[in-house]
Amino acid sequence: MTLTLPTVSALITLSGIAQPRITQKILAFVSDLEIIEVNEKIIAGEIFLSVKTTSPAAKILTSSNFLNLQNFANFSALTVDCVAIKTVVSRSVKNRSIGKKRLLLLDVDSTLIQEEVIELLANKAGAGAEVARITAAAMSGQIEFAAALDARVRLLSGLPEKVLEEVRKEITLTAGARELISALQKLGHQVGIVSGGFIDVIQPLAKELLIDFIRANKLEIIDGKLTGHLEGSTIDRAGKAQALCDFAKISDVEIAETVAIGDGANDIDMLKIAGIGIAFNAKPILQSVADVSLNSPHLDSALYLMGLSEAEIALI
Repeated sequence: MTLTLPTVSALITLSGIAQPRITQKILAFVSDLEIIEVNEKIIAGEIFLSVKTTSPAAKILTSSNFLNLQNFANFSALTVDCVAIKTVVSRSVKNRSIGKKRLLLLDVDSTLIQEEVIELLANKAGAGAEVARITAAAMSGQIEFAAALDARVRLLSGLPEKVLEEVRKEITLTAGARELISALQKLGHQVGIVSGGFIDVIQPLAKELLIDFIRANKLEIIDGKLTGHLEGSTIDRAGKAQALCDFAKISDVEIAETVAIGDGANDIDMLKIAGIGIAFNAKPILQSVADVSLNSPHLDSALYLMGLSEAEIALI
């Protein structure tokens, strides 16, 4: 089923094969005022719901067949195209054992935190605008990530090591990030972070959040200054996918029981191989391959989209 709803200030569309209880659960987090607003837009023709059943008859249903969103949510086994509001969720919530361990892997920049760390560093070097331009191109897939990272890191050459501590104080957790991580840890699941950014900046945050796994790039520092180079291999698109596989193996978690959340082109591979791949306020190139696209300022909205059992939800 596909259903478009404003959920906790998010716009979420469910698509593919789903069950009514999933959409009912989503509806529980929508205010009466929001439901009325969407219903009015359906009636006014501002939101058009075109529903094609999977039956041999392939009957077409339109907005006029639905009295309201609640009525629409009661349909199952439907394929739906929704115009005017576009985000995608294409996983049905399955009954899961509460004891089944899972692994969540989070991208960092513009996902776990609101900022792009490399841009904060670049501001210290007077290269903020140039680095922001390269970052935007890389995250939208216009430039290969490793080459873009190399070009941006070179612009940091000569910065004193002390700027790392300054930048650590400038980063801000995304709304709901702490709650998401805490809830999963409470349920006995594990959480990792992987970043095309720098472990030099994010490691203290990972320690504070009790993150189980971390993998990121390491800035080369000689005589107290950034050299404009990295140490070791680059954590790029392939590196992020490898991190998911490695962390799952260490955790003894099947890939099917993993969830990956990111926002840019370098997250494509890890979202594609994860059991559920969630694009969070993401670039179109990532939304096109993700199982779930969530456009919301609240990262903990993902809790209701990642297949937790009803028993698990009750414990949060």
